[in-house]
Amino acid sequence: MKDLTIMIPVKEYEPSMDKLINRAIESCADNKIILVGKGVEKYKFQTDDEMAVQPSLTYLENTSDNLTYQHNVNIAVDTVETKYFSVLEYDDFYSEIWFDNVEKNIEYDVDDTSVFLPLTEVVEYDEDDTKPHNTIGYSNEAFWASSFSDEIGCLDMESLQNYLSFNVSGAIFKTSDFVSLGKLKESIKLVFWLEYLLRALHEEKRMYVIPKVGCYHFIGRKDSMMSEYESTMSEKEADWWVDLAKKEFFFKKDRNKVYEG
Repeated sequence: MKDLTIMIPVKEYEPSMDKLINRAIESCADNKIILVGKGVEKYKFQTDDEMAVQPSLTYLENTSDNLTYQHNVNIAVDTVETKYFSVLEYDDFYSEIWFDNVEKNIEYDVDDTSVFLPLTEVVEYDEDDTKPHNTIGYSNEAFWASSFSDEIGCLDMESLQNYLSFNVSGAIFKTSDFVSLGKLKESIKLVFWLEYLLRALHEEKRMYVIPKVGCYHFIGRKDSMMSEYESTMSEKEADWWVDLAKKEFFFKKDRNKVYEG
């Protein structure tokens, strides 16, 4: 896809990640790609397909003490020169049709859409076989249900505050909007994307779900960001962050709120 940069955040690179990172990169190898995180310069792309496209890969080393997903996304977006960018979790991958569908929607986009989200196929992770199988369900499809939101296929304030089963892995963001809105708030845990999307809606940005599967999202992987939250965060704290996100979106700047129990 033209005018698009893909960023793949990695908290701290380890060789055991290679298989998943390779797969993620192969799914978007025609695009500019930024691998961002601690130790990422040690990664080398490998493929058994002799005809595979060699990716245009940039390594962005996170040399700070802040290794959060949010910080990785924020420092990567500061280097993006394309009109659009996308964030892909390294254990997910894009569908073959996603970028073509996004380009078609951009071509006929008269509403100046800020975010294009895919239908996301949610798949149970398997240590031995990571190909798409055992589909659990789909994310983002609710916005295409009749009367779910004010405009079918689009996110709005009421629907988003009541529906947390959305997923932004693989979504396409307009770079200028993301930067002008203040990027991700690094102090917010768990629901930082919810807070950003609410902030964008508050600023009257349009977000549209393209009704095609664009990304395969895996759950249940040991050591994933979500599994880390599940093992370290109580239900009470999780609810606190959700409530906070529904208040903090009025502010573009991160006010560095801290959970005190």
